[in-house]
Amino acid sequence: MSKVYKFWIGLLTVLGGCSLIYFIIIFAMLGPTSTFNYVWLLLACLCGVLILLLYKFAGKGQVPPRWVVIPVELLVGVGFLFFIIVESIIIHGGQTKPERDADYLLILGAKVNGTQPSLILKYRIDAAVEYLKENPDTMVIASGGKGTDEEISEAQCIYNELVAKGIAADRILLEEASTSTKENLIYSSAMFDVKSNSVVITTTDFHVFRAMRLAKACGYQEVSGNSAKSVWWLVPTNYTRECLAILKEWITGNI
Repeated sequence: MSKVYKFWIGLLTVLGGCSLIYFIIIFAMLGPTSTFNYVWLLLACLCGVLILLLYKFAGKGQVPPRWVVIPVELLVGVGFLFFIIVESIIIHGGQTKPERDADYLLILGAKVNGTQPSLILKYRIDAAVEYLKENPDTMVIASGGKGTDEEISEAQCIYNELVAKGIAADRILLEEASTSTKENLIYSSAMFDVKSNSVVITTTDFHVFRAMRLAKACGYQEVSGNSAKSVWWLVPTNYTRECLAILKEWITGNI
């Protein structure tokens, strides 16, 4: 077997093995409801199929035809370049600092487990509380509807946690109808003037860039981001999913 075959088989084995292990970890932590997690299982299966094909060609001493190799190389190369560029933009977006003394702080909702915030939502609330205590004149909008597997709305969960952490109830407005980031922004904008009020959007670091672009597309004039930290073991899933989400928003013309 040539060194080229050994290299690609080894690379695919590592990639497929890591994907499978990561899928099993996320499945064990979050269960079958984390639908994006199945991408890692699909990637592991794809790597397995490619390894079998490479072994087949290597066993026969054959080289894959150029009409197969060239398109695959182009697809992989362009896809990898796109991924690197978008991930760099996402990471950079997560480093932005919020403007001080904003008129409104908008907290984007995330998964609620029964009546308790998921770890992602908890981190967003913590980041919001820190900002609100440093900027006492800023009003806050808790945004997020109620999913079929949630006992209360995401907005209500945010409200409960903010009050428990010492934020005055009369500073908090609730938006409980939204089911997506775009709806968070559109429905919340009914509570203020997007052209004259300054707004800080609190969301997880990987989500800041897309949220900011969507906000500007929705007419927000004075907007900045307030990043919450990521759940470390969800970083591969969240950053990969966010890359695909940005691609979708770009194709559909939302950003």
